[in-house]
Amino acid sequence: MPNAINTNKNRPSRTRLIRVGLILILIALASLTGYQIYRRQNPYQVQVFSTPSGWGYDILNHGNLFIHQPTIPGQSGMVGFSSQEQAQRVGERVIEKIQQTKALPTLTNEELRQLGVKIP
Repeated sequence: MPNAINTNKNRPSRTRLIRVGLILILIALASLTGYQIYRRQNPYQVQVFSTPSGWGYDILNHGNLFIHQPTIPGQSGMVGFSSQEQAQRVGERVIEKIQQTKALPTLTNEELRQLGVKIP
């Protein structure tokens, strides 16, 4: 039958359908993984800044100012941190406390000393 029409010519092969299905599944899994990683990112960030009396830090929540701390917390006067690293460490500890308690944190003098801050 040389004049017979090949009906399989216009239908996709089974192998091609499986391949397309697997590619769609992989794309869906990659998108889901990316979304999960994005959701787990910490919404809080520390930004350290210089002050006339030393260093301070800001805590940002989703890029918006949440806490502005130009001085050593709980200390009288306008005494800033003596180094950028100290301000960074204390800011990171504040973020940890926010995430644990979901409230505005307080730091004791002992906690500040453990973070390397010299209390005046």
